[in-house]
Formats: sequence, structure tokens, C-alpha cells
Amino acid sequence: MESTIFPTRTYVNGSYLHKFVGKSITLIATVLKIGGNEKSLTLQTTDNQVVKVNFQETVDSEIDSLVEVQGYVADKTTINGTYYINLPSTITHDFDKGNFDETVKFINNITNPFK
Repeated sequence: MESTIFPTRTYVNGSYLHKFVGKSITLIATVLKIGGNEKSLTLQTTDNQVVKVNFQETVDSEIDSLVEVQGYVADKTTINGTYYINLPSTITHDFDKGNFDETVKFINNITNPFK
């Protein structure tokens, strides 16, 4: 059986992007706009930063509010997206952005004992 190694992805918000340039991340954000070419999203992160995500494939025009984006950070405001998950408002209507940001801070500020 062949094994597959997946890149480690860290949950971030807009204020942590600059620390992860060239690295794989996961971001939860609100969709502000789908790009004219339908291959990009303009998002507002949970800490109110605006970022752009560029994809290779066309984005579904039925995206509803929140998305989880996986990709690689190009710079402090741009992500090269590899995948996204639509998080419909029917299941995220009570998503607490403040608690999510506190979790992101915790994840990014503790020492990983497994390294």
C-alpha cells in the first residue's frame, strides 16, 4: 500500500497571513465578491481583513456567505487557493467569529510539543 503525505495546514486569520508566505494554510472567511473571471474570491476574514484568493478552476457562483479556503499564502493579502468548502448559512448562522479568532491566536502562539 502506497502512503500519501499531506502538507500540514495551519488555521489562520488575516493578521497571520504574513507569517505563512509560501506555506499551506486554512482560512475561514465571508465572501464579499466573486471575481469577474469567476476564478477568484474577495473575502473578509474573521478579524476583518480583506484578502483575495485565486483559484485555477471556476468558483461556484452559489457560494453562501462563509467559506473555508485551503491554499498557499502568496503575500499578506493574497492566497493561491487549492480548495474551498462552502459553509452555508443554514449551518453557520451562529458562527462566532470572535471565538474563532481566539482559537486561531491560541493555535499560532503555543509551542507544538510534537516538533
